[in-house]
Amino acid sequence: MKILLASTSRLALPTLELLTERNQQILGIITKTEKPSGRGLESRAQELVTAIDGSHPIFPVSNQEELAEVLRSTRPDLVIAISFGMLVKPEPLAIPEHGWINLHFSLLPKFRGAAPVQRAILAGESTSGVTVFALDKGMDTGPIYTTKECSIADMNAGDALEAMAKIGSAAVLEAVEIISKGSKTSAQVGEPSLAPKISNSELQISFASKVEEIERQIRAFAPKPGAWSTFKGNRVKFLGAKMNPAVSGNPGEVLSTSPLLVAGKDGALIIHSLQEAGKRVMTSEEWVRGARIQIGEKFE
Repeated sequence: MKILLASTSRLALPTLELLTERNQQILGIITKTEKPSGRGLESRAQELVTAIDGSHPIFPVSNQEELAEVLRSTRPDLVIAISFGMLVKPEPLAIPEHGWINLHFSLLPKFRGAAPVQRAILAGESTSGVTVFALDKGMDTGPIYTTKECSIADMNAGDALEAMAKIGSAAVLEAVEIISKGSKTSAQVGEPSLAPKISNSELQISFASKVEEIERQIRAFAPKPGAWSTFKGNRVKFLGAKMNPAVSGNPGEVLSTSPLLVAGKDGALIIHSLQEAGKRVMTSEEWVRGARIQIGEKFE
């Protein structure tokens, strides 16, 4: 089949590599036009384009008409969407002979939406997985081709997504083979749950919360955008932490500097890595030395 890949993320790379290795005909990559953001002023789409390094044609689109025009001009048999970031409407959905399939980073119908991995970690899930399903007009509601489970225990969102992208490449290849043979899909079964986009208000840490909840919050938002608190008026992102329920203190209080131990409601957190605003990612030992942290000082 002639295949287009629709993605605005490096998470599509394992699938692209596997499909290329298996001699599938890749017509190119559709990316969603984005404004550059962050200190490096590089969009997620540009990260993907840079990684591909000219090996495949790139088709940037910003709206449904541009998307439909790319499909009409390239005439793919199938489009594979992976973290595309654009809701595809009925007209472009109908153009490819075999429609669109999507690699979603959860076991549908659990965690439908934009942030399935982050929501799974926040909910305390230890197992998740990937689902390849047929796109329809709903939000992650289409029938399923393949699923694969994986552990996300103790992983942050970035590591979990990288692992799922690799597992997902095999699931996508399996789905392409199913479609080639004319086999059928299966309906989604189970109680649906939603995984809405992360809001800025969810990133701020309250050390008055249970340490288990804070540890999940840190893992769910690492490495980006990062859960944060303030110390002496400066914003500090926490990127790695482990619970220590045997130690207690006033919420936000520094109980130890080696290791860096910060009290929550019902225990404490050993902080492994963090990033103060405007500075590089550091180990807690580096940050403690540079900021001259004292026992008894507090995160707000």
